[in-house]
Parts: sequence; C-alpha cells; structure tokens
Amino acid sequence: MNTTIFYVSVLVILVIIVVLIYYYLWLPRQNNTKKYNIPLLEKETVFTESYTNIIKLETLVTRDTLYVPKLGHGVTFSWEMYIPSQGGNDIWQTNFNTLKPIISMNDSPVISYHPKKNYLSISVKYRNNPFYSQFAEVKFTDIKLQCWNKYSVVIENRNIRLYINSILVSTKILPSIIAIGDIKSEIILGETNNNFLGKIKNLILYPYPLDFDEIQTI
Repeated sequence: MNTTIFYVSVLVILVIIVVLIYYYLWLPRQNNTKKYNIPLLEKETVFTESYTNIIKLETLVTRDTLYVPKLGHGVTFSWEMYIPSQGGNDIWQTNFNTLKPIISMNDSPVISYHPKKNYLSISVKYRNNPFYSQFAEVKFTDIKLQCWNKYSVVIENRNIRLYINSILVSTKILPSIIAIGDIKSEIILGETNNNFLGKIKNLILYPYPLDFDEIQTI
C-alpha cells in the first residue's frame, strides 16, 4: 500500500511539474511568436530578374524600437523557399556565378543564394574594433533543389543559427555582438537584375531570437 501511495505521489508531482512548465515556460513563448511576428511576404512570389520589394519596418511596427524587452537581443527570419534546378548560365540574364541577395536588412544581415556553387550565405556585420566594422559569413552548402524547404535564421547577440525544416544545420559564434538594423531600417527582398529565380512564401520577421522549441512550432 505504501509503495502504491509513493508511486501515485511521484506521478502527481510529475504532472504538476509538466503543467507548470507548460503554463509558465512553453505557452508564453508560443504566445510571443504569434504576438510579435511581422509578416513580410505571405503569398508565393517568384524572384524573377525584374523583382525587388522594399519594406519599411516603421510602417509595420507600432513600437518605437524593433526589439522586444526581455526576449533577448536579436532577430529571426523564417520563410519557405523553392530553388529550381540551375541549368547553366544560359537561363540567366546576369552571371549565375555570383551571390543573389534574397533578404537584406541594411547591410546586416544579408541572406543570399549562390546558384553555381549552390550554397546559402548569411552575411553579418560586427564591430570587434572600435575604429571599423568587420563582416562574417555563414555558408551552408547542402541546399536541396526543386522542392519546398523551410528556412529559419536566428541571430542572437554573437550567435548565428540556421535551421532547415526545423533542424539545426549550422551555427557560428562571432567575436562580438552582431549589428542589426533598427526600426528605421528597410528590408529589401531580391535585387533587380540579380535574383535567384526561385520562389519565396510565408516570410516572417520575429523581432527577437527564437529558441529551439519555438522554431519547431512556427
């Protein structure tokens, strides 16, 4: 009888712990992703050679600052992308052996794709020297073509994390905090006469760095 009471007590304690974690840790974080998400591009859009789109953040955000207090310093970009098979330079109006900007937030971060070498590039600015800025690049080379994939780039303090289909595939730690645009920034999608000729949909900016659990649910 005592053994039964013991196991029942342990089970009750575990249930209480799970409920507390759900209500005080997990649920608030999920509410944040719904409350603070900033849609940038919802409909499926082809990044043709003539495409570009300039989005002013201050027209989308009612706060005086991009950042959300107590949620950490950084941003998250999440989007779905289809990259067609690159048949060679004959299908391009411009050189396909160059980086094609996809998402640019001033000059940091800049997310691009290289058609010939088939890699995703995440370029960011940081200041490890008080007199000039430096740039770092994260490259991910195992990009799947001719299918839709979900990409999430999380920038937090000195860290860059890349998720593909909610799986963490690349991380990089820089010497100092990454510079990110503020509320006055423009987000530029694509670049006229220098696009990757693929498709983007459900592009969302989160004004804070999402954690692993949040990435699984967005």
